[in-house]
Amino acid sequence: MNSVQRARLNKTKYFFKNRSGFLWQLSREIEMLKKRVTRKGYRFAVRLNGTSDLSWEKFKLLDGQSLQDLHPDVQFYDYTKILNRLESLPKNYHMTFSYSGANQDECIKAADRGFNVATVFHGSLPRKWLGMRVINGDDHDLRFQDPAGVVVGLVAKGKARKQMSSFVVQP
Repeated sequence: MNSVQRARLNKTKYFFKNRSGFLWQLSREIEMLKKRVTRKGYRFAVRLNGTSDLSWEKFKLLDGQSLQDLHPDVQFYDYTKILNRLESLPKNYHMTFSYSGANQDECIKAADRGFNVATVFHGSLPRKWLGMRVINGDDHDLRFQDPAGVVVGLVAKGKARKQMSSFVVQP
């Protein structure tokens, strides 16, 4: 295990052993980084789920506020495969629904509710999928900047390029 993997494991353990402490520390780190990037003239954005699908909007700090409540000037964003997470999101939390290979009906429901849908494609991106225009999601990860009503197309990378599975859509 390399140092990055050890650090991630330690943070995960901290999250589960002392959720309140973890959230307060994360909030302080967000505040510190927000100040640093604001001084440089940038707007700060935070993606909390890199490899998980945790409902961060539901985790409350001791005062009953979520991280999004405490930092209304920060743009939070994530991907989710959980359809009911799309309900009652804070205004500063942008969500893109993700195709799993087994949730096409939920993708259609998410799109009908006005959410974009991220999908991994094999080889190249089609012009349309599920009747919606496909944009290149590999250009950047700032999903909150995407136009509404699109499929965020991602080209399969790494092992996914060689695997034939329902997760990777054949264009």
